[in-house]
Amino acid sequence: MQTNTIQHYLSHNGIRLTVADTSSAAAEAESIHHLPRISAAILSKAMTGAAVLANDFKNHEGVSFKWITGSPLGNIHVDAYDGHFVRGYIDHPEAGAGIPYTPENEAMLAAARGQLFVTRYSLLKMPYTSTVNLSRGEVSAGLTEYLNTSEQTLSAVSLALKMDEDGTIVRSAGFLAQLMPEGDLQAFAADFGDIEKWDLTAEKSSPRSLETLLAEGGFELLEEMPLAFRCTCSEERIRDTLLTLPPAEREGLLTEPSIEIVCHYCGKKYEIRREVLKKWFNEEKKGVQ
Repeated sequence: MQTNTIQHYLSHNGIRLTVADTSSAAAEAESIHHLPRISAAILSKAMTGAAVLANDFKNHEGVSFKWITGSPLGNIHVDAYDGHFVRGYIDHPEAGAGIPYTPENEAMLAAARGQLFVTRYSLLKMPYTSTVNLSRGEVSAGLTEYLNTSEQTLSAVSLALKMDEDGTIVRSAGFLAQLMPEGDLQAFAADFGDIEKWDLTAEKSSPRSLETLLAEGGFELLEEMPLAFRCTCSEERIRDTLLTLPPAEREGLLTEPSIEIVCHYCGKKYEIRREVLKKWFNEEKKGVQ
């Protein structure tokens, strides 16, 4: 498949397939957050998972994760929005330092006592959040469990990753397959009953590649878009957040010449001077009056 794209397919058997390659986005997040190898892998897979879950591309569906791992990593935060942008961070990625990247270790760190909160929003529907307690730790299995349990849709998620010897992400890709209401259950079981047989980082000639899956499943491309890392932070959003603070906390902020706020997602630093804070707070008071 093309790198850094998201693709939407439908088969003649009534199976919907969403495919995402987040290679550049994952590598950028790894660089921004200086992630240990296994932390980078877990965040990369979570970002790809969010991208494929936001599969209502016609209505610009967005998906946000709050993945409570129950491990020293803390929580995983991921957003996919506008159909082709992703971002994410982990509370304590340093907890993965020195731990080899294996499926077993991924499962241990991603969901030792995991709980997944998924918020969906689009042009047509009010945002809604659903929750599932995870019994399986590896990221692909966790997302599959969420879909089959919380959304009660027969689904399969497969996430694949390649790293170089230094631990830098080279390829990150995955797919979500879902059976439509009038779809062929037997065809779904044949193609996705054994999810391990597909690897979207494999070469085109491989029997495990996306190209093989598309050919064997009779899939037709509906939409393709570029996929990239992008953050939505801004000074305006910081202003809106600070205006929600109680008076005592606002007064505390005004005791310093300036405050520095760092975006968790992209690492961008905002220095807000005391004069600017006073202006924001006074403007809100005048607006309330």
